[in-house]
Amino acid sequence: MTVNELCLDICDESSYRRYKTGKRDIPITRIKLFCDRLGIGFDEFLYNVTAKNSYQYKLIYKLFYALQNKNYTEIKKLMLQIDENEIALDNNKILFQYILSTYKYETNTITNSEYSSLLANLSPSHEGFYTFNDIIILDKLAWLEMNNKVSNALDKLNLILLDTKKLYAINNHHAVIATIYANVANLLTKKDDFKAALIICEQGINYSKKYNVTKNIHHLYYLKAYLFFQEGHKDAAMLNLSIVISLVFAMQDKKEFKYFIDLISNEFQMTKSMIYQMHQVSLEKYL
Repeated sequence: MTVNELCLDICDESSYRRYKTGKRDIPITRIKLFCDRLGIGFDEFLYNVTAKNSYQYKLIYKLFYALQNKNYTEIKKLMLQIDENEIALDNNKILFQYILSTYKYETNTITNSEYSSLLANLSPSHEGFYTFNDIIILDKLAWLEMNNKVSNALDKLNLILLDTKKLYAINNHHAVIATIYANVANLLTKKDDFKAALIICEQGINYSKKYNVTKNIHHLYYLKAYLFFQEGHKDAAMLNLSIVISLVFAMQDKKEFKYFIDLISNEFQMTKSMIYQMHQVSLEKYL
């Protein structure tokens, strides 16, 4: 679809100049037509336009990051400030319900089966464009389904991450999505689908670099090294392991560094002196 086709009967040049001055509103019918052509819901469009300025959104996002950090004390405190019945936008409500359900599951208030059912009710039923909510819900469902040898959510999530044109995200979503790339690569590896896992690793690394969300990029490089090793590409595996070591060392986090050195020792059957030697050789080849 061209820009002209997208904007046909919605906004010509003269209308654009009037709208740009801020003295005239775009009619709702035209915005809905624009959304229809893009394949996204009107509510979703308004959500992403207004989300950053929404008090509810900011509060719910504090909840989300408290959940990411498993700060359950903070979650309990923030829950007291939110009345679910007063949450105006559907997407805010879905995110809140996801957080509440996950919090209950992680604190053993609901069963695995109940949690799966709640997530299934929140998961996207539409095709076309997907939101941040859709991605995080599918991510959780994919992990739960893996225990039952099912991969419906994983397959859908993999397709979305391979073509991020289908994903409607704003700046503060990118770091979480970069981590989900690693989660998907991990799950595909558990399925022994090494080829698909390697492709998603590459996509995740590119995504992380594009949006400058590289805090956890070493996990993707490690998975990439592991996959190359499993496929018999030892030189490529060693190069990526060397990148992992460089990235983790630069973090100056002794705990994280020890974790990865121990992981490499166990999964690649290498002593610490062998790891050091491998790193030196890889650097020489790279330079």
